[in-house]
Amino acid sequence: MNIKRSLCVISFACAAPLCFANMSVYPMAVDINDQGEGNVSVISRTNEVQYIKTTILSISGRNTPQEKETEIKAGDPNSLVVMPPKFALPAGATKTVRLVAMEPVQEETTYRVKFEAVPQLDDPLGESKTVKPQVTINLIWGVLVSIPPEHPQLKMDLLPGGGIVNNGNQRFKILKVGLCKKSQAEKDCVWQDVDKNIYPRASFTPKNILSYDRVVIQYWNWIDKSKYSKDFPIH
Repeated sequence: MNIKRSLCVISFACAAPLCFANMSVYPMAVDINDQGEGNVSVISRTNEVQYIKTTILSISGRNTPQEKETEIKAGDPNSLVVMPPKFALPAGATKTVRLVAMEPVQEETTYRVKFEAVPQLDDPLGESKTVKPQVTINLIWGVLVSIPPEHPQLKMDLLPGGGIVNNGNQRFKILKVGLCKKSQAEKDCVWQDVDKNIYPRASFTPKNILSYDRVVIQYWNWIDKSKYSKDFPIH
């Protein structure tokens, strides 16, 4: 389980000594395709029927100190939609859940979709369905979902202080940066492994960058699934 992308809630409501993870979810990160769709698999790990509910959170300020998650009301026609939002998961079964972006976005948008086993689901006919309270460890799985902009623009610039800033409308991942002296071949530059996503309006400053004359940036474009290299003069 990817701890960074999962939320763990431990419940001691049941006194039974058996403790187990009741389900798993894969993958933990989904990139919505150009048709506006993606999917995840919810896999049962118990011998009992479970009832699963989902919650959608909008993430702003991704990978910054200002990062914030805000719950989205069910059925919001302008956001991500989970289909189905609630469902029964039979013992040992796998359920495919669709993720659909209802409207095009102008800037890359990020959501977290939480999957949680609950004792019962609300029944519109006034009835409720329950499961035996055997789960003592309840894992709430948080899947990160990225929606690409309708017209992607990857724009990288170098700030006077040496920061690499994202002035486009989609994220890119900096893989490595090479710090070079004048006329120095790339293979002789000082290379730093970065492996960091830079979201729109965010920046990253390599260590000691102002002590060099040129920076070479190797980065990954998640939308066209390609690796690129770009260099900037520092002075």
